[in-house]
Amino acid sequence: MKEIQRGRRFIIIDDVLTTPHFAAAQDLMERTAFTMRESVISAEDGPAFRSGGVRFGPDLGASDVGGQPHLYEELARTVRAYSDFYGEAGTDWDKITLAFWKYPAGSRLGWHNDAGLGRQGEFILFLHDRWRPSWGGELKLIDEDPQPVATDEVTESDPVLRMEARIERSTTSPIAIVPKPNRLVMLKSDTVHTIGRVDHTAGETLRRTITGFVSKSPVRERTRASALESLSAMLTTN
Repeated sequence: MKEIQRGRRFIIIDDVLTTPHFAAAQDLMERTAFTMRESVISAEDGPAFRSGGVRFGPDLGASDVGGQPHLYEELARTVRAYSDFYGEAGTDWDKITLAFWKYPAGSRLGWHNDAGLGRQGEFILFLHDRWRPSWGGELKLIDEDPQPVATDEVTESDPVLRMEARIERSTTSPIAIVPKPNRLVMLKSDTVHTIGRVDHTAGETLRRTITGFVSKSPVRERTRASALESLSAMLTTN
């Protein structure tokens, strides 16, 4: 595991998993069911394939999830280690939610920012065996802190055009991150980013990732969890 690049709103870590654990993560993905999903950003993006979701807390143990738990343990450990980026576990965030994604040739995901819902940030781990840079599918981002909302964003009903307005006002150019296998990219919440279209020359090769969000539960959810913990403690002691 080695951090190779860091910006204001992103961190890139290569070789995040050992060779055996990377192979185990790929095997877990192969055994996972997927459904086709149309893009929630734009109909021009084309469909992708998503697995069911997984959720766990910052102190994940091997008994907390089924299948191949080491992958989730390693991701939770990495997120906890970057408290300067995501904040302190249990205080600034208390859950990780994730899913596997597959993008075929011809698909992309338009510019967006994944803000809100208590999110501190997100991460993307690339799980394909091989990826040629000419196949596209780059993760592109604007490494610039959010600016005050402009009038054109407030009045524009198209979310893609609202994001493009932010890019046009940006004082920096987008950064393109090649989807290298076993590469982990961490982003802060409200970072404007996109998935470049996968080129047709990729053929049957799919852009494979596990994508997760690091979040703080809403007050109501935290209150319910606390009540359940108290009830469990009472039943254990009585």
